[in-house]
Amino acid sequence: MTAIYMYHAVGNKKQTEGADPYYTVTSENFSKQLARIPKSIPIANQIIKSKSIKDHCITFDDGHISNFSVAFPMLVENSLLAEFYVNTSTIGKKSYISWLQLQEMTNSGMTIQSHGHNHFYFSDLSNKEIYSELDRSKKMIEDKLGNEVVVFAPPGGRFDNRVVKISNDLAYKCLATSIPGTVIKSRGGIVPRFSVLSKTPNKTISDWQRSFSYSTNFERVKYRLLRTTKILLGNTRYEQLRSGVLGSDSEKNK
Repeated sequence: MTAIYMYHAVGNKKQTEGADPYYTVTSENFSKQLARIPKSIPIANQIIKSKSIKDHCITFDDGHISNFSVAFPMLVENSLLAEFYVNTSTIGKKSYISWLQLQEMTNSGMTIQSHGHNHFYFSDLSNKEIYSELDRSKKMIEDKLGNEVVVFAPPGGRFDNRVVKISNDLAYKCLATSIPGTVIKSRGGIVPRFSVLSKTPNKTISDWQRSFSYSTNFERVKYRLLRTTKILLGNTRYEQLRSGVLGSDSEKNK
């Protein structure tokens, strides 16, 4: 089965400054996790070339600078390609990747796709705002880097039917979500991803490549419980609760 992995920042405390520790993976663990992923092909490449998703893919959300300074060289060393979802409003700002660095990554076979112009929860936006965010980020990436943008990763995993429709209208072919699970004969549309956290055991990376492993089923159950909590509390109250429990605004940086 096919697994899509969602990372955020990689490295030590200094290298990942500005990133959420909850979603930060050390270089040592990242190296061991890469060894468990035999092949990684960007989702965009798979959809554009073969119209389907059959291979594993390593993805990164938010565009933290460690994606370039730490993760990128390790990916190249392991002959693995990855897909990076960036917020175009933060490119070049402190703790974030620059356009020049994104171009270097693109030249090495990585793909840069959309995380929206801003890191907003799209389910909270109006139709006009959703359209503007998706349209602006897509055009900026395509104009700056010259690669086709066909994948959108909703910040915080927040999306609804309006986001699906508007993204389709703008020629996006895939939503890379935060819903856990393996990909089975997908031609795009809504695609699941496994969120790799700071405490994710390295062995779990392999387990997630099987649809009905204990680790895969555990993630599905955990997601349903969290999703129900988010719906009952709403985004703002849920963030406040999560921040209090974890000691950081982790969900906002997801």
